[in-house]
Amino acid sequence: MSYNIQVYTVQTMMAEIEAESEDFFDNDKNLIPFTEKQLIKLRENILKHNFEIAKEDKKGVTFKNDQFEGMKAILTSNALYLRSSYDDSFEIGMIASELTDSDEFAKYDPQADGWEVLGE
Repeated sequence: MSYNIQVYTVQTMMAEIEAESEDFFDNDKNLIPFTEKQLIKLRENILKHNFEIAKEDKKGVTFKNDQFEGMKAILTSNALYLRSSYDDSFEIGMIASELTDSDEFAKYDPQADGWEVLGE
């Protein structure tokens, strides 16, 4: 069983909340792309968390973390997808929370009913 968390722009979070649509994430046009600066920042931060680049192509960058079996991250132009085994869900949750400490990014955890709101 795997655990999945996504990181989006704050603008995507606001659009999803306003849309009140259960299929919001099914349409990539709803996702507000990262700026080039944000992509670089996310990439650098993922690498600081012991991830290595496994594959890079026009769709994005796939990272792996050999310290945890099955842990990987995929960075696309409009989202960062983190996946781990359920046993390692705490680690990816903490990584995603650290990435969203600023007002640029928002953490979406579908297993915990959605957006992480700071201060809760």
